[in-house]
Amino acid sequence: MADLTTSFMGLELANPIIVGSCELTGSVEGIVHAAEAGAGAVVLKSFFEEQFAGEVSPEERGRFVSPEAIDYLERGGLLEYATQNTARMIEEAKKEVNVPIIASVNCRSPHLWPRFARHFEEAGADGLELNIYFLPFDPQTPGSEYENSHIEIMEEVRKSVSIPVSVKLSSGLTALPHLSKKLAEAGCQAVVYFNWFLQPDINISNLETRTIIGKGDLHQTLRWVALCAGRVGCDIASSGGVRRADDIIKLILAGASAVQVASLFLTQGLAALPGLLDGLQAWMDEHGYQSLEDFRGELSWKRQQLSFHEPRDAEAFFRSQYIKIYRSKFRV
Repeated sequence: MADLTTSFMGLELANPIIVGSCELTGSVEGIVHAAEAGAGAVVLKSFFEEQFAGEVSPEERGRFVSPEAIDYLERGGLLEYATQNTARMIEEAKKEVNVPIIASVNCRSPHLWPRFARHFEEAGADGLELNIYFLPFDPQTPGSEYENSHIEIMEEVRKSVSIPVSVKLSSGLTALPHLSKKLAEAGCQAVVYFNWFLQPDINISNLETRTIIGKGDLHQTLRWVALCAGRVGCDIASSGGVRRADDIIKLILAGASAVQVASLFLTQGLAALPGLLDGLQAWMDEHGYQSLEDFRGELSWKRQQLSFHEPRDAEAFFRSQYIKIYRSKFRV
């Protein structure tokens, strides 16, 4: 039987399937169920800075005479209590399961990233996932400024914790390979492609804007895993669009160290997880692979570029493939 173990951000996983950050990983019970289903690791439901601000009820606000007191409460006065529930959940879950538990953090305030990260490390988290997102809506701000913010956050968190740290990136970044490489140089052990946020929509009946749940695009993720695997200095995990074992096989062939799955489990339950593992195992046995390392990255860009004599050949390759597909699709 093939060996499904893998290493991701320095953590040893029994298999490459990680239950991604979602409602299923927001409780001790959910974490236990994920482990029992066979997950290689779990990423906790993200802790958002806004949660802490939201926990300040109107009644509590009324007890304070000055706006300065409220500002003190929301911006740092009670930070020791902000992560208390999540930290307690980590402590309890560590007593129940042996799979790595990765805490997920999202902040607006730069100084809170390292503080929250340290709290989760102290609670026993095996790793951290920095769920960074900046919407570049300001026409005066260049893309490089947004991307540099990722690196600055990584550097500050790295100073505060010793456990492995990953960064979950959005698909709208302009120079993904470069940013991933810079994050690795700043101490990032893994990047996750991609974070699928709420998407905008418009109700044309009442002329109102609304949000809908974002959906992962497997092929977009597959492209960037394949392009960056083995070239950016850290592990890569995929997130989004996995529906069956074939998808996991494709992502590992592209170079993924691990595969995060959430939407599938939310719709079909964690009972779908063993089927993914069985499918992966069966495919490996059929093709004679003894371990994931036997085929990981076999179809990555790094492996395929060995057939090119010089860098400009790569541009020619992409161009010729585009023209070939375009002509075949629209041939009359």
